[in-house]
Formats: sequence, C-alpha cells, structure tokens
Amino acid sequence: MRVLGRRRSTYLVLLILCAVLSVWPIPLVHRAIDLLFVPTRIIAELVAPLSWARSSDVRAAEVSIDRVARDVRGSAARLLSEEQLSAMPTRPELLIGRRRIHGEVIRRSRGNLDAIEVRVSTTEGIVPDLPVVTGDHYIGRVLRLDTNDPSLIHVGLVTGADFCVSVAATALDWRGEPKGQDVPFVVGGLAQEIGEDDGQLHLALHNPILRGLEEGRVFVSEPATFDSELAQLSRGFLIGELQTVIVKGGSKLQRIQSPLDFKSGLFQVIVLTPEDGGAEARLLELDTFVDGNWVAARAMTRGDVTPTREGRRLSKGALGGVETGRAVALGAHLIGRVGEVSSLTADLQGLGDPGVRLAVLAKIDGESVPRPMGEIVSLGRDREDGTLRFRWTCRIDLQAGPRGAPLRAELYTGSGEDGVPRGLYIGLSDLPTQRDTHEIRVYQDPEVRDLSHLFVWTGAARARSLVAEGEQ
Repeated sequence: MRVLGRRRSTYLVLLILCAVLSVWPIPLVHRAIDLLFVPTRIIAELVAPLSWARSSDVRAAEVSIDRVARDVRGSAARLLSEEQLSAMPTRPELLIGRRRIHGEVIRRSRGNLDAIEVRVSTTEGIVPDLPVVTGDHYIGRVLRLDTNDPSLIHVGLVTGADFCVSVAATALDWRGEPKGQDVPFVVGGLAQEIGEDDGQLHLALHNPILRGLEEGRVFVSEPATFDSELAQLSRGFLIGELQTVIVKGGSKLQRIQSPLDFKSGLFQVIVLTPEDGGAEARLLELDTFVDGNWVAARAMTRGDVTPTREGRRLSKGALGGVETGRAVALGAHLIGRVGEVSSLTADLQGLGDPGVRLAVLAKIDGESVPRPMGEIVSLGRDREDGTLRFRWTCRIDLQAGPRGAPLRAELYTGSGEDGVPRGLYIGLSDLPTQRDTHEIRVYQDPEVRDLSHLFVWTGAARARSLVAEGEQ
C-alpha cells in the first residue's frame, strides 16, 4: 500500500509539473524532454517503411500525386515566366532611355513595413535613389544594397511616412483620354482611412492645390531640379487614381487609390537605371524546382492532437537543414509549412491549420497573366466538404465574371513570404471581386493530406550560388 501511495504521489507531482510547463514553458526543460524521446523517434523512423509497405492506398496516392505534380511543374514554370514578364513596363515611352533590372521580392525589411528586400538579377549599376517599378506603376526607390547578401537590395516604398515624390494629376474624358492641364502636387505616406475602407491602403497628398480637380489619373512628374537623370527615369510611371470622398461633417478627403496591394501583393519588380549603367539584365532564373533546394523528409505521427489542427511530425529537424516557416511540398503541391523545430524532428503545419499565412498568385480563368492577390490566412478546414477556408482582403481591382459571378482561379504561392518559394500549387478557388475582406474556399486534392514522403525547402542550392557569386 505504501508503494502504491508513493506511485500515486509521484504521478500527481508529474501531472502538476506537466500542467505548469504547458502554461509556463521552460525551453531548457523542453529540449531535455525532446532529447529524451529521440531514441523512440529514431526507432519509429526505422520501422516506418514496414507500415508503408502494408499501406497500398497511401503508396498509390503518392504515386498518383507525384505523376500529377510533374504536369503541374510545367504549368507553374510557364505561369511564373509570364509573371516575370508582366513586371516589365509596357508603354513605349517608358522603355526609352532606361535599363531594366529584374528583381523578386523576398520579404519585408526587418522592422520596416514600408520597405522590401528584393533579390535582383544583378547589382551592376544599382545605386541609392534609383526608381523601382512594377509594370507601368511606380512603387518606390532603392534605399541601399545589402551588406551581407550580394544579390539583395532594400527598396523604400511610396507608403513610407517620410517618402515624397512629385506627381501630376490629369482629368480624363469619357474615352479615358487626358483633358485639361496637369495639376502638380506631392505624394507620400498613407492617407487617413474612413470607416468603410476595410483593410484598404490609400496614398496621401501633401499640400495639394487641385483647382477643383476631384478625380483623375496620377503619374510621377519629378522636376528636373530634383536630379535630371533620376527625374527622367521615373517620369510618366503611374501612381494611381485620385479620389475625393466625403467624410463626417461634410468635408472632403482627397487621396490616391493604387491598383497595387502594397501591404502584401508586391512580387516582381524592376529597377530602372540609365542605359549606360551596364548591359541589359536577364530575368532571374526559377529555382523553385531545383532538387538541391529541397531536403527529403517523412511525415510521421501527428505533431498536435488538437482536433482543430491537422499538422504532423517530420523526420527531419535543425540538423537536417530544416527551419521554422519553410515550405513543405511534394512535387509542385504545397502541403504546408514547418512549425516548431527540434534537433531531429519538426512540426508540419498543414494548410488546414488555422493561422498559416501565404502570399498567393492567382491564375484567373480567361487571363493570360497571373495576378498577385496578396496574403491569405488559414481559418481551418471545413469538416463537411474538406475545403480549406482562408481570410483574404482584396486590395486589387478585379473584373467580375458574367452577371457578377466570382472568378475561378488556380492559386499558387507568390513572392515575399520568407521560406516559401513561388509557384507551388495550393488549389482551386472562386474569388470575389469587391475590395473588402472575404472568406474564400480553396479545393485541395484530398490525397495530399495523407502523403508520407515529403520535401522541405532549404534553399541550399541558392545559398551556395550566392556564396560563389560573392567570392568572385
């Protein structure tokens, strides 16, 4: 009886200790527990192939998904090539006297939401204050070259509170042609928002004298006194549309609505330099499907037993090059992202886990060029039909389908989300077209959830090439 009492006391103490650690976790204790269970995880990894051999359904699903993934890779490669080309200016007058350097947004600059880090195809000829655009639209200026990574530059966005760029507004007639004289003023930073603007960003006007102009097209018009060469490079690129709205009390608020999603929808950009700044730069090579950028892993037991979560445990950890936030995929199919990482294992957060964030590119039916649609956040998976639920704030202009119907679109990962390469297939969705915050449903192949042989993005091949480039 005394032994039994001791066991009960020990059990009670351990139970209380576990409860305390769940509320106030101690990293050192958690690492010790993780190391304590390493042998059992290794054994589970070694005997796992025996269970897979018996699971013919899982093996057949993986073969099927892998076969489909090869076709999706080809589609994704073509899609991403079109996306890159869409970043190039299209109006003939914007091509004259300008050298164009292609870049891909990697992430927001640390500690500054109004700056982005951009991986460029070359830094030759790039200096601070050069204009940065996407398509025919102006987005900001080069702040500096990165001191640690030879392929990165930092770009300040026009949304910054201390950013100023000289612009001009012109009224348009019913045909969309300019009429009347251009009205000059200055733009920079964000405008005051009013209640009905759910998640929208508008650019601010500084001391404008608009002479009764209430709407029109706004474009960069830097004076030659600013810097004649830089002024010429940026002149004529679009900023957005001038709006005049009535606020409480009957006063008017004037602001600029941009067709771009500055918060999370900047993916491909172009740095403009003088033509004598060097040879015409090439487009960045797509490295999403380069084998050296991925490490193989197996999905083992579930990492979280909470009913609302569907993540599993991966057989690779920090020692295998796995880091938190990295993409997990099979072929071109995105499975999820890496959660908490230990030395030998890591948590896999599936797309049905609430809170998973992705930057997304949409291939809309009937459109040849893919659209950056910004960030989506997982709300979980519908238990009845298995579709993925995401929250999405639409900050771009979309033309509604017939009779106002949503737009059918294939969704792929975009740029700007650190650790997730662009071009991984997410699923099929119907997109609403109103500028507002929506809940969208995404159909994902149900077989994807049960896959065991997966790959984790490490970017190792990219890192090796950058080191070699920096040593040259």
